[in-house]
Amino acid sequence: MFIPALCAPRMASDKIMTLVTARKFRAATWLVWLTGALEGLLLARLVARALAARPDNPAFALLYGITDPLVTPLLALQPDLPPFGAALEWPTLVLALVVLVGGFTLWYWLSRGATLSPDPTSNASVSSQGRGG
Repeated sequence: MFIPALCAPRMASDKIMTLVTARKFRAATWLVWLTGALEGLLLARLVARALAARPDNPAFALLYGITDPLVTPLLALQPDLPPFGAALEWPTLVLALVVLVGGFTLWYWLSRGATLSPDPTSNASVSSQGRGG
């Protein structure tokens, strides 16, 4: 005998948990994309500085303009950095590593329990390997 009134609190709780899980999953996805974009910009700056890219080129001026506010606080790590020419920027490398580790840590914290499980009525969990005879 099925009594809907007795099952209603559990159903509401399952819907809330599904909503929380979906929000955590969405936040973790955005975090991965933003961390990847920031890593890409920082590594592009690192390579551009190592290959002595000219800062008067509009593309590199845009790259330096976006990443300068992020790297400037760490310039104390390398005070003798030349303003032009080929140089390995340690502040950019350190910031890229910090962003990588910080992004992974935040992703791990957000994605705990936020995996979207397949619908139990679907065949997604059924193994595709048959027992042929």
